[in-house]
Amino acid sequence: MRALSIPIIATAILALGIAAPAAAQLKGPVAPALTPEQMALSKATAKAHDEADAKEQRRLRTFKDRPLAAVIQRSFDIYTNYLALAAEMMPEAGYSFHPTPELRSFGEQINHAASTQYSFCNQTGLPPGVERQTFPRPAPTTKAAIVEAMKQSTAYCDRVLAAATESWLMEAVPKVGGPSSGQIAGSRVHIFIYNIVHSGEDYGTITTYLRMQGVMPPSSALDERPAR
Repeated sequence: MRALSIPIIATAILALGIAAPAAAQLKGPVAPALTPEQMALSKATAKAHDEADAKEQRRLRTFKDRPLAAVIQRSFDIYTNYLALAAEMMPEAGYSFHPTPELRSFGEQINHAASTQYSFCNQTGLPPGVERQTFPRPAPTTKAAIVEAMKQSTAYCDRVLAAATESWLMEAVPKVGGPSSGQIAGSRVHIFIYNIVHSGEDYGTITTYLRMQGVMPPSSALDERPAR
């Protein structure tokens, strides 16, 4: 039996919908592995700025008898802590870094995460006692200002959820979701879930930015933290 040629094999693979190996698609240099010094610095910086314990203590106090809001806050705390840590850990010089020309810079990506939090939390309609706030315009450009804007957006969503009753969370609103995912009628709970999913997506995106700039992502840098 005659051996199949490479072009024939490749055509067969494409016809079956099987992706070619990722290694065959690489172009240009690959970012080097993190050095022991870079990993040590990342771990030290992450530990210095980690607010997970403080967030958890606040959550337990605030939502003692509100199980629905409590579980929403728990997931939100995890990803917003990672986003804030990533913003702290990236050096100022890395804020203008683009993995590819068409992607946002790191600073723009953190601003995107912060502004979207305002968008989702305002989409819920605000519970009594909470004053509406929005992302600052023009958008911040320095590391210090971007870090602060990220923290303020998280604090704002924290206030919205802290003021929400369980029954308010279950009330239906006409438009839930974002422009890319589509909007549907749903409960306010859905909006908070969309926000958490988006924060997780943003964090997953920027882990590549961090490693390409010699920074270990906080979820890896804190992997030796005791379980709570």
